[in-house]
Amino acid sequence: MGAGKKVKSTLVGLKYPTGRDDILKTGVKWLNGKREDDGAEGLWRVGDKLYDLDAWARNHPGGTEWITFTRGTDITEAFEANHISLLAERLLPKFYIRDAAAPRSCPLTFEPDGFYRTFKARAREALKDVDFHRSSRTSNLIADSLFATTIGLCLAAAITQSWIAIVASGMFLCWTSVAAHNFFHQRDSFRMCYFDLTFMSSKEWRITHALSHHLYTNTVLDIEITLFEPFLSWLPDPDKEFIPRFASWIYSPVVYTAIVFQQGLKRIYSTFFEWDTLDMRDAAPFLIPALMCSVASPFTALWTWLRIMLVASFHFGLIGVHAAHHHPDIYHDGDAHREDNDWGLAQLDAVRDRVEIETSIFLVLTHFGTHSLHHLLPTVDHAYLPLCEPAFQKTCQEFQVDTSLWTQWKLFKGQFMQLANNRPKKTPSTR
Repeated sequence: MGAGKKVKSTLVGLKYPTGRDDILKTGVKWLNGKREDDGAEGLWRVGDKLYDLDAWARNHPGGTEWITFTRGTDITEAFEANHISLLAERLLPKFYIRDAAAPRSCPLTFEPDGFYRTFKARAREALKDVDFHRSSRTSNLIADSLFATTIGLCLAAAITQSWIAIVASGMFLCWTSVAAHNFFHQRDSFRMCYFDLTFMSSKEWRITHALSHHLYTNTVLDIEITLFEPFLSWLPDPDKEFIPRFASWIYSPVVYTAIVFQQGLKRIYSTFFEWDTLDMRDAAPFLIPALMCSVASPFTALWTWLRIMLVASFHFGLIGVHAAHHHPDIYHDGDAHREDNDWGLAQLDAVRDRVEIETSIFLVLTHFGTHSLHHLLPTVDHAYLPLCEPAFQKTCQEFQVDTSLWTQWKLFKGQFMQLANNRPKKTPSTR
């Protein structure tokens, strides 16, 4: 993007986020920007009403973080997307304080007869026979098996110094962290700490991924877009410079390899200068290197761990960047936006699913699969999402949404095409 240029969002009515152009971008800074922009007056905003959820935080089934993080912000999108049952909607009026003084800074809608609420009602019915508020046994078993295999491979790598063991360790560590993504969207559990084994922070990602990327996908409010700028610049800005457009095709692998380390440094900064507190998850990054020190010298263990982390970071970046969101035929802020601002339709315009990944729950969990349904129902365990497929297909048919699957190769190529793309589309990127 052009240096210092503020691009007006093509989601008409979306306020340009405070702090978006700051050099250092963290979850805390993103939340602080929303507090300035959202007109929540120090409370929690849902639609045009303000609520005081402070007393509810300790009773919140998903854990206190979701409430404490979002104090002073507009949580309309998070409230709608993260509550499938009607219980939260029935409880909310008990905490009403007053109407908001200013209009919402985000124009996305949740009309009763719109796409998203129509689909969610059908999904609720489809999930009635399972406890979708909790993770499934299948996902638990896969995540725990990945964790155990990662530990075993890392110990073998420390002992043997074999590159085969090192690469295998890095790949399994990556898959373990991606599988953990299923859990940090849900209520607190030890399995979300599997994500922290890579030095990335599940606490940070609950903000940057769950509250930002998932709710405002591919818009100027999506911090997963801004975090990579100017090195990887996906928005179709006419002033996008040559290096981000084309040289990024060459240096992308370096960016992928640096993700874990960049996130680790940011984690240290946030822990000591923003959160000013430690919790159990902050010990997780040291578990594997500590175990490796029990079978090898500290120097050997740490040198082996560094190489494992390089492999894990590269693999994580390769999977994540090419998973679902970047192709010239997918909406990116700057492109023309559809007139219907239904939140669910906006999500589907910014995501595609891959035919190869949908073949097994293992691939879904380890490669960010079932992406459309996951964006629409982020707190529902991935193993339960197929139950909602008939409701999804029926609703998409009614609203004329294309549900055809793409190949991984198409998305892989499309991501590089989007990096080079500096021409906003004049017609909406609808599915």
